[in-house]
Amino acid sequence: MDLPPPEKRPRKSFSLGDNDEILGIRAILSDEFLQEIPLIQAHSCQLETKQQLQAVIQELSQKLPHFQHLKRVQDRDVLICPSSEIDASETLEQYLERFAFSEHVLHALCQGNKLVKVPERMPRLRVQYEKTQQHWPCKFHPNHYSESLRNGTNFTASQRIFHKRMAQLLVKLSRNLNAGRPVGICVDPRTPSIVAIAGSGEAQSPHEHCSMLLVDFVARSQQGGAMDTNLSFAEDLTSSEAILSGLPKSYYDYLTKNDDYKDLNFGAEKSRRNEKMEEVQGDDNLSKFGPYLCTGYDVYLLQEPCLMCSMALVHSRAKRVFFLRPSDNGALATRFQLHSVKELNHHFEVFQFTTNEDDLT
Repeated sequence: MDLPPPEKRPRKSFSLGDNDEILGIRAILSDEFLQEIPLIQAHSCQLETKQQLQAVIQELSQKLPHFQHLKRVQDRDVLICPSSEIDASETLEQYLERFAFSEHVLHALCQGNKLVKVPERMPRLRVQYEKTQQHWPCKFHPNHYSESLRNGTNFTASQRIFHKRMAQLLVKLSRNLNAGRPVGICVDPRTPSIVAIAGSGEAQSPHEHCSMLLVDFVARSQQGGAMDTNLSFAEDLTSSEAILSGLPKSYYDYLTKNDDYKDLNFGAEKSRRNEKMEEVQGDDNLSKFGPYLCTGYDVYLLQEPCLMCSMALVHSRAKRVFFLRPSDNGALATRFQLHSVKELNHHFEVFQFTTNEDDLT
């Protein structure tokens, strides 16, 4: 008798009601900030007297310049080289003879030898530094901004309120105007002002994900844009310098006619493309040169972007990306951390909103 196929487990859906609270904003840091620093084996020696120290360190730093992230000396113990540098067929003394050490330094390096475990790289956060100190003294240069990303103090109270408000807005726009499908918002954080809004549609082509549309709509506000669409966009107001052409009319009308959003600003700064390029004093390129793609902009997404969309945000030079719910193929936290790939020529910061949903805490 054939057995029936196993019943498929229903996929857990994500929903956020109007009364559900967005509890926090968590920075998605790369593994070098979060993981314990690996340990490697190294050869060390113990000097007979501290008077030998200067001559030994001087020659070691010239001939074997290893361990730039570590303090070479602990009491009278001195780090010589990683054990992986020495072939199994040779002794430490034979290895050192290759480097023409002076006779008295070579003798000192071959006394009291032992294998010790030392951190493989420099710590990025204080919590990592404190753990590495248990093994061998390590150099550490505190970065207060990195520490604030880890402990959640990088935003001011007013900034945090605005970011959370954008997250709630994503949910409402998705539910009320886009049949629960993904929505994205692009914001110029200087004002702040909503530059563009996009939502993925029912019959989208394979590349027309929400983030891809959002990037294209930002380009519309800069006299660009490549995608064909039947959407109507808001018209620029003669009484304002703000460019509204990145805002679909349905979203713009919904927000401007809703009393809850009367205080929001809309529109992008006018492109300086046809103006004489003169650098304006400012902290970043957006302030200095005006809009260019998503340079200096914050991107808020209902759903974690896939690899294609994440790369589009890299090429668009977004400043920060916030998302509310993880995706099975998400490329910023779930499957991958694209923003931590050092070989890329642009990097943005990534944050996830946390809620009272169990799967997001």
